[in-house]
Amino acid sequence: MDELHIKGVVFIQTIQKYFQDESSFMILISHLSDPKNAFLFYFPLVFCLHRSVGKRVLWVAAISEWLNAVFKWILRGERPYWWVSESNLYKTPPHLEQFDITCETGPGSPSGHCMVTSAVIYIIVSDFLFYTNIKSVGIKLLCWSGYVILLMLVCISRCFIAAHFPHQVIAGTLVGVLIGMVMNKISTTNLSLPHYMLTSLALLSGGVGTFYIIQSMDLDPFWSISKAERRCANPEWIHLDSSLFFSIVRDFSSLIGLGLGLSLTSTTGVKFSPIFTPIQIVVSLALTLGSDWVQLPKVPVIYFYLSASLKFIVIFICVVAVIPKLNIGNIENRKKQKKKKK
Repeated sequence: MDELHIKGVVFIQTIQKYFQDESSFMILISHLSDPKNAFLFYFPLVFCLHRSVGKRVLWVAAISEWLNAVFKWILRGERPYWWVSESNLYKTPPHLEQFDITCETGPGSPSGHCMVTSAVIYIIVSDFLFYTNIKSVGIKLLCWSGYVILLMLVCISRCFIAAHFPHQVIAGTLVGVLIGMVMNKISTTNLSLPHYMLTSLALLSGGVGTFYIIQSMDLDPFWSISKAERRCANPEWIHLDSSLFFSIVRDFSSLIGLGLGLSLTSTTGVKFSPIFTPIQIVVSLALTLGSDWVQLPKVPVIYFYLSASLKFIVIFICVVAVIPKLNIGNIENRKKQKKKKK
């Protein structure tokens, strides 16, 4: 692995030099491919446009991010920004530029940004082509080419900010595509609340179980956090919401929120007004993206994770059950007004 890491550092230095004038663009790509956007941006947007695809997007986001967290705990991959100083292979550690999104606290392999983004966007592209019934080979080729280009940009951006080695982004991308292909064949139409609750419990139990298994092997599950704290250029760049526990909390809480939201509303036979859809999208995105600015109590840590879990559950209930009711209620009021006029 040392040889692979050394070559990876050379690659990162090369692209940091080559794209030094495009650092803002690289940081933007990395921001857009953040796994949290699968939950806070892609899911509400797609759900408002097509409920079935939206549900599948959230399932894929939760499963891929959970698997990524488990893989990271098991593989214990290094991150470039700390490895160059921790490896003791250099007399003088090579300089790698750091940015405000570089200092993630979890292990580096495989890349979560690449894994979650490749899985989620695969679902969006494939379902778009399926439901629009596009026959043109040219349009299909254009869509899939755009998908490949996007993944290449995400991989380059993650290496550019020194958060990942090349082999980590490649592994994350390939696993993510595989998850997308598998999950796209699974129907979520007939899933009931017990399915959501049991899956959420399995994700939580599996995550906690992996943590304690690693701990029982006399390995430190938090080893990467201490390295991030030692080697991050700016302590303010280190955030708890980049930890693996936070990812697992988001995964099982989002599925609970989706399951509860779907159980609280019935859309069978209901026709949604297309006029309301843009409003529904704006309100949903304002809620989900706005929630990311809510400051959660960080001490004690258990309160941080409990409040985060509650926040995600409430958010997804609102997106799935509360906001769509505004549309249904609007249609029903119009019907009543028409009857009164008659």
